[in-house]
Amino acid sequence: MKSLNFDTEYLNKQRHLGDEVADDTISNIFKKNQQTEFYKLFSLSENEISTLKSDHPGKKFLLSPKPMPIWYNENRILQGQTVFENYALPIMTLLGLMSLPYCYAATPGNKALYLTEKMRKSPGKRLAETGEFTISVLRKGNLQPGQSGLFQIYKTRLIHAMARHYLQKGTWEKSWGVPINQEDMAGTNMAFSYVILLGLQRSGHILSDKEKEDFLFVWKYIGYHLGINETLLPDNFQEARLLSEKIKSRNFKKTEEGVVLTKELVNYYQSVLPKQQALFATSQIRYFLGNEVSAMIGLPSDSIKDKLVGFTNSYTELQNLFSLPKNQMSELITNYQAMKAKAGKSM
Repeated sequence: MKSLNFDTEYLNKQRHLGDEVADDTISNIFKKNQQTEFYKLFSLSENEISTLKSDHPGKKFLLSPKPMPIWYNENRILQGQTVFENYALPIMTLLGLMSLPYCYAATPGNKALYLTEKMRKSPGKRLAETGEFTISVLRKGNLQPGQSGLFQIYKTRLIHAMARHYLQKGTWEKSWGVPINQEDMAGTNMAFSYVILLGLQRSGHILSDKEKEDFLFVWKYIGYHLGINETLLPDNFQEARLLSEKIKSRNFKKTEEGVVLTKELVNYYQSVLPKQQALFATSQIRYFLGNEVSAMIGLPSDSIKDKLVGFTNSYTELQNLFSLPKNQMSELITNYQAMKAKAGKSM
């Protein structure tokens, strides 16, 4: 049975570790000058890739997921995905207003996003890709063998490995650790799971302890397939809180990268939201992140707007307290397609 290890020395070592299997796959592809052939994989479906010649670069990695961990529990994964489907709309909103800007406060991890110019200058595209990945892995049944969730996870691992390859050939400094390293990936996993649960609570949605644990369990399983060390995958809400607070205390501070990334994100929201909502985009993010993290990413306080947002959200929270959860997937898919279309126009 794995044991969690959150001490400073251990986490320091994790900053110098990436994803060995994915990194070796990318390294071999570049050594053999197979990049062009490899890039074509990302436009193909899992079935189409399976028909390619057996030695096609990247094929084995994408179609050979890790074995089931000993703690695998299909029922808990399905229950965790049910939590997502019942709260899909607020969860997707929180991903954009809370999880992503939360990650921007973490340095030097935010340097990887900042130095990847496409990420920095195309926040709408990043939001759309985040939404697509989240829906793919959290839609009920999509993590079962033969479904699309695991395939999307392994594509993401290769994308991370390519980013590590290119970033380390540029101005990346060794003192920052490896780009998209184990600690940063664990922190992102927490931002998409534990932090989302805090956001749901802040929004007035009351989840049972079992619902919280099952939602965290799904992300533990996703993290396992994303190549995160099992010692950085919490088993429960308490462990998730401890890990999140440890990573925050080690890495969160105000940096130029975090401020610029956040500014680009806010600018995107203001360009696509209705004018009245756009005026309050900054205050909405501040509401969920809190004053401390908001200051780290350069979000200014506006006492009048902040109070209006707080008042409006308090009314919404009261409504949420007395509403029963229901499956929101069909509405989410409709909203996501609209967001994806807007993201395409803004690029």
